[in-house]
Amino acid sequence: MIHSSDHNQRRKKRALFKHQAGPFIIFFTVLMPTNCVILEQFYFDLKMDPTTQIISGILVYLSYSLAMWSYYQSITIKNNTIDKAIPIQDNRRIDPLYKNTNSCLECNQWKPIRTHHCSLCGKCILKMDHHCPWIHNCVGLRNHRSFYLFAMYMTIGAMQYSYASWVYFRFLFRSSEGFFAHQSTFFYIYWGLTSLVLYPTCAMLCFLFFYHTSLILNNQTTLEQMKSGSNGNCCIQSDRPPRHINLFDRGTLSNIAWFFNYSYFWFLPFENIYKEDGTKYPISPLCNLQDIQINNPSIPLVQIPEQQFDFDKIDQKYEEYLAFAKLKYKNKRLVLIGKEIQLS
Repeated sequence: MIHSSDHNQRRKKRALFKHQAGPFIIFFTVLMPTNCVILEQFYFDLKMDPTTQIISGILVYLSYSLAMWSYYQSITIKNNTIDKAIPIQDNRRIDPLYKNTNSCLECNQWKPIRTHHCSLCGKCILKMDHHCPWIHNCVGLRNHRSFYLFAMYMTIGAMQYSYASWVYFRFLFRSSEGFFAHQSTFFYIYWGLTSLVLYPTCAMLCFLFFYHTSLILNNQTTLEQMKSGSNGNCCIQSDRPPRHINLFDRGTLSNIAWFFNYSYFWFLPFENIYKEDGTKYPISPLCNLQDIQINNPSIPLVQIPEQQFDFDKIDQKYEEYLAFAKLKYKNKRLVLIGKEIQLS
């Protein structure tokens, strides 16, 4: 009981610190790219011709605007679950997506699949990826796209500033007038402090961008990837240990299209509004025919097709067979152990 009380107190302190430090972190996150744009556009003399300078300026302001828009979307879009009753379990279905009757002990409500409770936000988050202090929000179903685009545009901007800063530094170093003859002392201090923070940040942004790109290609979240890439499902193989699989990986192109909501304007940080409400997701079959041990020795392994089971088609074939059977045996009589049954 004492341990539970201490845990609750620590959680309340973390939540309080998050709410107090959040605005300062947001201010710092906006300040750094703004400093880079100011330095690059108003202080760096890169010795470019007018046309190249105009094109470079347009690209810098465009990436900066898109990064700030994506950042705003990441902060404001929420991923809270809907208030919905626990669905009735459908025992006719094979896949586990339709057998989810879990409930959150903290929120005391139904917890859809891929949903996790965030102790800092105090709420269940749809398709929760992680809680990000830089956006003062959780990354989840609705704002994962804007968060990814924010990381992408910030990475582009950081790399572009790093290159421009190196070109200007090389110009000053080779200048016949001396390194410190072109700008004021305040500029060099301001430039040095900005670059000191930005270069490690650039490396971190590159890692973040490529890591979330790999998650998108496999249709995973950070929490799911930490579980060895599994969603808690596995293929049972008789001759080998169970193989854990990612239930939502439907192929690279399908994963990318679904993540960006099948939009041609994928590069704009719109909120992802799927046909589903975050309670179910398109899935791939659990196992293909190569994963199943064939016990009939008359069937050679070379004849196993490289395809996957489609449970929806199986249900459709079953319904078609039932309709055919009802029509075939309509108005027939059946005798079971001396008892006559009329089929209608």
